[in-house]
Formats: sequence, C-alpha cells, structure tokens
Amino acid sequence: MLTRHLAEFAATLSFEQLPSDVVRLAKALVLDTLGTTLAATTLGEGCGEVVAVMQRLGGPPESTIFGCTTKVAAPNAAFANGALGHALNYDAVGTEIGHTGVAAFAAPFAVAQAAGPTPGARFLTAVVVAAEVTARLMQAAVRGGHPPSKRLLGGQYFSYFGAAAGAAHVLGTSPARMHSTFGVALMQVAGSRQVVIGGDPPAKAVYGAFPNHGGVLAALLAQAGLGAEIDALDGPAGLYGLATDGHFDADALAGELGQRFAFVDVQFKPWPASNHVAPFIEAALALAAEGGPSPATIELAGSSRVRDWFEPLPERRRPSNAASAANSAPFAVACALAHGAVALADYAPAGLRDEAVLALAERVTYRLDDRVDGGIVALVDADGRRREVHVAIPLGDPARPLSRERLEAKFRDCCAHATGVSPVAATRLIALIADLEALPDVGALAKR
Repeated sequence: MLTRHLAEFAATLSFEQLPSDVVRLAKALVLDTLGTTLAATTLGEGCGEVVAVMQRLGGPPESTIFGCTTKVAAPNAAFANGALGHALNYDAVGTEIGHTGVAAFAAPFAVAQAAGPTPGARFLTAVVVAAEVTARLMQAAVRGGHPPSKRLLGGQYFSYFGAAAGAAHVLGTSPARMHSTFGVALMQVAGSRQVVIGGDPPAKAVYGAFPNHGGVLAALLAQAGLGAEIDALDGPAGLYGLATDGHFDADALAGELGQRFAFVDVQFKPWPASNHVAPFIEAALALAAEGGPSPATIELAGSSRVRDWFEPLPERRRPSNAASAANSAPFAVACALAHGAVALADYAPAGLRDEAVLALAERVTYRLDDRVDGGIVALVDADGRRREVHVAIPLGDPARPLSRERLEAKFRDCCAHATGVSPVAATRLIALIADLEALPDVGALAKR
C-alpha cells in the first residue's frame, strides 16, 4: 500500500538521515517562506480579513500569527500564516513539485509552538517531510501521463498532505497514526481553480490558509486516536482517483524515499509574481537595460500553458487587486519596462495605480505558441524597429538558482515591509535560521 509506505517515511525520518545539501535547502525554504509571510502582514491582499477572523476565533494561546502580539489555537494560527505565506505569490515553487512553500512552514510551525519547546533539528526535519510529501505527490501526478485537471488548483489540493505530514512529524506521530493523518487530510482536501478562472479575486491570494488549517486538524485528530487508515493516495476515490482519474507515477511517489529528495527542485522566486511570469519579467528587464524609445507595441509570446497569465486581457492589463496582478504577465512586463525592476511595492495599492505602468500595459498584446519555451518579449517602436529577448530558463530555476546573497536580500526586503521587523531583527532571524538545527526552541523565530 503506497499510502502506508509514504506514511512510514514521513513518521520515521530523522535529522541524522538528512544529507547536508537537503538541510541547507530546508533552511533556505524556512528563510524564504518566513520572509514572504512577514511581508504579507502589510501587503497581502485579503490577509487582513483572514487575520481578523482567526484572532476573533482565538482559542487557547498556543501559536503565533505573524504580525500580531497575541497567540491563538494552533489550527487558527496555521490558517492565518498559511494565508500570509502565499498571499504575495512570492513563495517557493517548482515546475513539477508545486508550491512547496505553502505546506512546509505554517502548519509545522504552529504545531511546534503549541507542543512546547521544539528543537530546531526536529522542526527542520518536519519541514523536509512537509516539502517532500508535497513535492512527490505533485511530481507523481505530473509524470503519470495524465496531468491534473485544469479545474484543479494544485497549490492548494496537493498541499493538504504535506502540511499534515509536517505537523504530524513535529508531534512524533507513529507510522500508523501518520497513515490516519493522510486519511483525515483526504476528507478535507479541496482546491477548485475557479477562483483563478474567475479573475483572481482577493480570496485567491489566501488559498494557502486551507491546507495548513486542514493539515493541523488532520495531525491532531489522528494523534488523538481517530483512525483513518485508508488508501488515501492510491485508492479509487483517493487523491489521484479524484485528480487524475487514478493515473500517477508510483516511482515518483514512493521510490527511494529518504535517499532521493524530490523537493530539491524547488525554485525561489526573484520577483513577487507567479513563476509562469518570471521569463517575461527577465526578458523585459533585459530590454529595459538596453534603453531606447518607448515602444508603440509590446508583444508577448508563450505556450498555451500560460494562457491564464495573459487572459482575460483587460484584467491582466489593469489588475483590480494584487492577487490578479501577481498572475499577470502584461502588468509585470510593464512594471519592468517602466521601472527597470519588479518589486513588492509594484503590487501594493499605489503600484497598481501607477499610470506609467498602466499606460505601457495597455500596449501589450500576446500570442500563444507551443514551440516557445519560457517567454518572449518584443518591443516594436513607432518606426517599426523591433527588439526581442527570449528567456527559456528564468532566474530562480534549479538550473539558475538564486544565490544565498540574493536570497538574503529578498528576505531583508520582505522584512522591510513588515511592521516591527527592524534591519537588526532581520539580521538576527537570518542568523537563527542559518544555525537552526542548534536552536533549542523554534518559537524564537516568532520573537522580535
């Protein structure tokens, strides 16, 4: 039974079994996700509403909602921090492994605080478990010859199990109870893509809340003895039965567990936008650096896989909110051309109303061409002169990873947008995470 096999891995993995490169990557994932979480405390679309409701629901003061001074029950903290972590669309992702950042931090951290002093080594192992379960579930679907339904929001759907596994690992859950954790997670799993197809209203930005909340609940219920040892992954109505008509790659799901780590293909984003937008941003930045007259027309070209990042074109040219803007290639390209950079401030309310950017975005057209890898940006001047840049593999891809220096700079920029996180506090957090396995209690990450 593949579900039990993955559950045994998630329950029994130890810090001592982790290769040094996996530990380094897990620390980078913590740093990056904490940074995007902190920035969203002031910039995250829809996060104010989420945090207000979770604070009102309250519960025992177990776990921190970042940006708040009071603690709430662990599931409520996981809901709020899960919303914050993905709200800016700046969190870690991978072409085949999905949004690993969504599941890897909020749920394990909430449970770590609630459980009492949790050593950094245990927490790092839980982060690896959460990221690896999420990555393998997504990769098995992608490689199974039957891609997940386009009606499915994979970043939410597949993250329930990673979040649940990470939370349960912090609790020291047995293999049998980890198996039940997966079963309870399946009973909650959701992820309709309609919130994207419908134009990315603010609720889309906070979808990371749901799998983290569900993951913590699944872990706590199974640890309390609620049995759900079912074929949660490979059963006829399990994860793949629902998402891919039962098709998946069994080796990608469960082959060489603990020896080969799928989440090492994670990509840390250089810019606060969807990963599908990155090639267009990089191409536009290269053209901006060349200088030249303002273009009469801006032509974008990409494969049919990025249609939703071009359409509906009126909304993508003039996004109504930050969530929509983060999924817009036309808006990001216009920012790059207008400012020579794409930054968090571009997705704040003032940035969305920047007339210079919006004027350029109105000149954007696009074409879909499945022969194009990555993205092409072409500027056509009034006299017909054409300048074009094609980026097939953007910065942030595993083949072109962000440097440690750039990752730390991203973290500092995120902290600069968070209330109460001074440059000194940002430096302290970077140091804590760099030596996280030696930290007696990871709750220190929530202190300022």
